[in-house]
Amino acid sequence: MSMPTIIFSLIIFLISSSLSADQEVITEDGREVLLRDDGTWLFRSSDRYVNTKDGNRVRLKSDNTWEYIGKTPLTSKQQVRSTTLDINLKNVVVEIHKEKKHRNVRTETQTVFYLNVNLDHVAEKNISAAMSDLNNIKVRDNKGNSYPVLSISPDPIDLSPGSEHVITIRAEGFPGILSDASSIEIELLPGIFGLHDSVILSQHINNVEKVRVDGFN
Repeated sequence: MSMPTIIFSLIIFLISSSLSADQEVITEDGREVLLRDDGTWLFRSSDRYVNTKDGNRVRLKSDNTWEYIGKTPLTSKQQVRSTTLDINLKNVVVEIHKEKKHRNVRTETQTVFYLNVNLDHVAEKNISAAMSDLNNIKVRDNKGNSYPVLSISPDPIDLSPGSEHVITIRAEGFPGILSDASSIEIELLPGIFGLHDSVILSQHINNVEKVRVDGFN
């Protein structure tokens, strides 16, 4: 088999894999469409969807009435928002503790992520997180170095529809002075906060606040 044939076959395989299950999508003109895994499609309804200037998503019904269905989805380095869940990276702080022992100075650091989590009032159920979910949280820099996650607070966290909380996630370490890392990121894996897909939020190293502390618990 020639190389062009192999590459073409691989592309077809990847496209087929990505569409291996039914998907719901919104067209550019706001109509809801179901893409079936057998290659066919259909309109889910005659309703249309629009986004308002203040970041809300509205369903325009065929009977000329409308219905608020949540927030306009958004993805950026500091914020990921679905129609019902908004996770915003408010701040990243590196806490630094220096202790002099004899002629040496021992330096310890911890990275603290402050997340603002908002569950819209149209959500159908509560979402939660606890210390038992630490395995579903990953912290790393853009060079692939990992930093163990130490804690999440408050513990446990239970958000009901229409509520908002600031969540603190603490990890051990921070890129050193000699590191060529330029950013640090936190990944929330599926399961925590009821997520179905991973959420990655990042902050540039230069924008991380540095605070001296007397020690760590």
